[in-house]
Amino acid sequence: MAASCHDSGDVRAAQSLGCDFAVVGSIKQTPSHPGGPAMGWAGFAALREEVSLPLYGIGGLSIDDIPQARAHGAQGIAAIRGLWAPA
Repeated sequence: MAASCHDSGDVRAAQSLGCDFAVVGSIKQTPSHPGGPAMGWAGFAALREEVSLPLYGIGGLSIDDIPQARAHGAQGIAAIRGLWAPA
């Protein structure tokens, strides 16, 4: 079981529910949520410190973000546009 999380309460709930992992974001601005809040890697790292479950960054990410994700404690990234070529 997994969860999509956006804040401290979400990641703590995911851990309490026994989730296997969670995706956390949005890390960056995204075309699907224009003008929406972006937590950045510092925000992700702060949430990473609150739980022991594996977290993946999501939101505006691509393969180029993997080193930054790992440096901030992410298990990896989740992405669609950043990993798949446009049709």
